[in-house]
Amino acid sequence: PITLDDSVKTFDKYRQGSVFIEPEILKKITVDKGPHNVEVGNGGFGGKVTLETKDATDLLDDGKNIGAFLKYSRFSNNSQNTYTGAVYGKADNGLVDGLFYYTNRDSGNVKRPDGTEFLYSGQEQETYLAKLNFYPADGHKISLNAMRSGHEGWEPFAAMRDQDAVPTEADIAKYGYDEAWKRRLVDRDQEDTSYSASYEFNPDANPYVNLKAVASYSKTYQHDLRLPSVTGSAALLGNESWVTYTNTALKMSNISDIETKLGTHKLKVGAQYQKMEQNSLIYDKNNAKKPDYNFGYYEPNYMPAGDQQMLSAFIEDQYQINNFVITPSLRYDHIENNGKPNRASRFNDPAAGHDYSSKTYTGWSPRLAMSWKQADYMTWFANVSKTWRAPRVDEQYYVQSAATTVPSTSRYLVPEKMLAIRVGNEMNFDDVFSDEDHLQVRLTYHHNRGGDEIFRNRSTFCQAQAENNANTGKGSVADCKGNYDHGFYRNVTDYTIKAYEAEAFYNQPTWFAGLTYSYIRGQRDNSPVNPWFDQKTWMTNIPPKKATATLGVNVPEHHLTMGWRGIFVAAQDRSLSDNDKSIAASSFSLPKTKGYSLHSVYADWQPIGAKGPTLNFSIDNLFNRDYKMYLGEYMTGTGRDYKVSISQKF
Repeated sequence: PITLDDSVKTFDKYRQGSVFIEPEILKKITVDKGPHNVEVGNGGFGGKVTLETKDATDLLDDGKNIGAFLKYSRFSNNSQNTYTGAVYGKADNGLVDGLFYYTNRDSGNVKRPDGTEFLYSGQEQETYLAKLNFYPADGHKISLNAMRSGHEGWEPFAAMRDQDAVPTEADIAKYGYDEAWKRRLVDRDQEDTSYSASYEFNPDANPYVNLKAVASYSKTYQHDLRLPSVTGSAALLGNESWVTYTNTALKMSNISDIETKLGTHKLKVGAQYQKMEQNSLIYDKNNAKKPDYNFGYYEPNYMPAGDQQMLSAFIEDQYQINNFVITPSLRYDHIENNGKPNRASRFNDPAAGHDYSSKTYTGWSPRLAMSWKQADYMTWFANVSKTWRAPRVDEQYYVQSAATTVPSTSRYLVPEKMLAIRVGNEMNFDDVFSDEDHLQVRLTYHHNRGGDEIFRNRSTFCQAQAENNANTGKGSVADCKGNYDHGFYRNVTDYTIKAYEAEAFYNQPTWFAGLTYSYIRGQRDNSPVNPWFDQKTWMTNIPPKKATATLGVNVPEHHLTMGWRGIFVAAQDRSLSDNDKSIAASSFSLPKTKGYSLHSVYADWQPIGAKGPTLNFSIDNLFNRDYKMYLGEYMTGTGRDYKVSISQKF
């Protein structure tokens, strides 16, 4: 889950990019690793990302009630110009503060290390942010936030940038260079909006009340249009498509501080409502004359319309006695999936198992967190969490025609399950090598055991087919005699993910350094395309080993900071098809990649003092290293990029 100022962001359109949040408007990014947060329900197996935007008080100088900010940035790789401006202020009596922020990014094509371009990767995007905070009385705060961003332009249909659909010489001769290219592209208009309103009540005299209520709404809209002379495939969303993802949420929580003779309690209780709605429509010129395709206007079978509604309640007690903190918590989720019948009768056929009726899932998520401050410099921590994830709308209501092997909706799906364990420690040391220095070391181990994984229904549909294939190599769906899951998705078997992290950070007034290392290993008990496969298989979406190193210096008398950062990524030499040699397994395997290292340098300088302009300079991929990103499905990385910016506060 990703939230922006408490607005939930989702975008599930397959290989069509994702929501871009303008980093210029952000002040803080928080990453919770693992499913250990009681406020995150229905999944969140990997954790949660919380984005917070800037407030007027973050930008105002001391003693000032009004201010402005201007910034210009230039990136060499894609000739990008970024223009940012903001105005902000607060009332003399402190009752209100507000901010308006605007950013425009205008770029050309991104270049690979060999100098070639990701064609049609340039775009212009605008972002607007408006915020108001009211403080009507002591302990009361009302916040209103609004963000809008969007872009329009010709783009490849899918995000597989290293697989550009290049026009043929014959097409170029027939249509001309520009039209020949645009016949392979879509004219895309995308808009993203987020709104939230919150109320906080935290009276100093009452330790039992720290109340926060939030209402939020977010919407992502994408419209694709092909040239009129092109006949687009239904598998590629036809000649025109409209897709909208809308999230509405309400959340209320209260924290009470309770003192007892046996320790202190920080009791958190809360309730949430969330509705995630998706709507889709395409115009399919190929089937414009067919009644069973509603004359070309229908929901794509692989992107059904529907919504998921979640009603939740949670309680958490952070109990501290001496140097021990024990935090049990419990969460309840009630989830209802609702499908919408397809406009095309071909995909709305009860005889084929096209059942779009609602499906309800309920369950509890118990969690336990513990920490022990062994000494002033050392703290141990541990988490145990058991949670679950209901199917998404796409997984539940994906359909195919009656002529296929798996035509029906997948209302039989059960929730995925997760048992997650996290243990580690954090050490903090002061005055290690000199006065005013600080060393922090963090060591963490994660162990996640997942069950009933939801995966596409592929290749092997029952045990009889699996056994026949193993013995004779001639197994087929006919061996199942109709006794198998007929939906496009099914629950497969269990898996285990283990991860180790080591982090060290050192700083003192004149220099700083950092070093991190992460190792992740994921294996399924069987094969996702053959749950009866008798060997373990590697999970596909597991990143390779990775280390980062940072070294920098501060020159306070000249308002200068500069440094170096290295990223070291190991080779990815594991694949699902290492053990499962079937064609179906290879289609879900990502290419193996070589290891690589990337280096960057940067400098931040205020040449005329704290009130003057700030200059930022950096070089990414300093040595112009050519590399392939594993989780980018063997996509080439970007080439050397010189970045410079100048900003000024008024």
